[in-house]
Amino acid sequence: MAFDLSFETRAGYIVGVVTGVIDTPEQLLRKIRTMIHKALDSNVTRFLMDERGLELRLEAHDIIEVANRLEEKNVQSLGGRSACLCNPGFVELYRACETIYHNRSLSYRVFDREEDAVAWLTR
Repeated sequence: MAFDLSFETRAGYIVGVVTGVIDTPEQLLRKIRTMIHKALDSNVTRFLMDERGLELRLEAHDIIEVANRLEEKNVQSLGGRSACLCNPGFVELYRACETIYHNRSLSYRVFDREEDAVAWLTR
């Protein structure tokens, strides 16, 4: 299975729309690397990720593996911030991501409402 990711630049942040399935840590890393490249190319490091059409089929240990790899690459030093609108069927896993990333100084939060996410991103 695969996922699709498209970007739209708005005032001060980038909207990323992700659909499909992510079911391996490597796919999640590919999504994150794509975001990093977009941030470096556009000089914008704030993302509103709309993942309501994404099935995130990972386990918590997969998320830990990904977070450890990001920490090894010192991704947190880029100063990025990601707000995520998640698929309601996977909210518990997204909340686990939020905690795991937070513990590695990665700025990532899950939101139910786009307005709240944008307010957090743009503060």
